[in-house]
Amino acid sequence: MPQHTEKSGFTLIELLIVVAIIGILAAIAIPNYMNAQTRAKVARASADMKTVVTGVELYQVDRGGCPTYHYGQGNSLPGALEFFIGGSVNAFADSPPFDGRNPLTTPVNYIASYPDDPFAGGRRISPETNQYHYVNWPYAIEKVGWPVFSDLHREYGAYRLHSRGPNLIGPETGIPYDPTNGTNSDGDIIYSPKTGFAVKDISYLDPKNQ
Repeated sequence: MPQHTEKSGFTLIELLIVVAIIGILAAIAIPNYMNAQTRAKVARASADMKTVVTGVELYQVDRGGCPTYHYGQGNSLPGALEFFIGGSVNAFADSPPFDGRNPLTTPVNYIASYPDDPFAGGRRISPETNQYHYVNWPYAIEKVGWPVFSDLHREYGAYRLHSRGPNLIGPETGIPYDPTNGTNSDGDIIYSPKTGFAVKDISYLDPKNQ
C-alpha cells in the first residue's frame, strides 16, 4: 500500500500573525529611519553653515563689510522669492538678473565651494535656488530702508544665514527650527553673529564654540 505523508506548512492563522509582526516592526523601524535621516541632514546643514560663516567673516575682514544679497526664484513655494548671497537689490523683492558670481568663491576663494542646503528640495530653478538663504541687514537698510530691518539688524547683527529645515519651506523669517518640537518640526536652522545658532539644542554647532 502507498504510504501517505503529511505535508507540513504554515496555517492561515500563522501567516497572518507573521504578517502582523512584520507590519509592527516596519511601523517602528521606518519612522526611526526617517528621523535618523533628518538628524543627519540637520548635522550636515549646520556643518555647512559653519563653513559659510567662516567665509563670510573672512570676507568681512578683507572687504570691511559682509557680502551683499539678492532676491531670486525659490523652490519652496510656487512664485516665491527668496534671498541669496551675492548680486544686488534695487528695492524690496526686486533684484537685477543674478549673474551667478558668488562673492565667497569669486574672484577670491574664501571657501572652496558654496554648499547646497540639504533641505532645499532639489529643484534647481536657477544656479542659486538650492543654496542657503542669506541676508545682509545694513545692505537691506540701505537699499530698502524699512524700519523693521533696523530692528532685525540690532537683533541679529550684520547678517542672517539659514537652512530651510526639515519642513523644506523657507525662508521662515525668524522662526528657528527646534528639534525638541519634533525631529520634523517647522522652522529654519538659523545662524547670525549675535544669536549664533538660534536653538539651544544645536548651540554646540556654533562656530564660536569650536
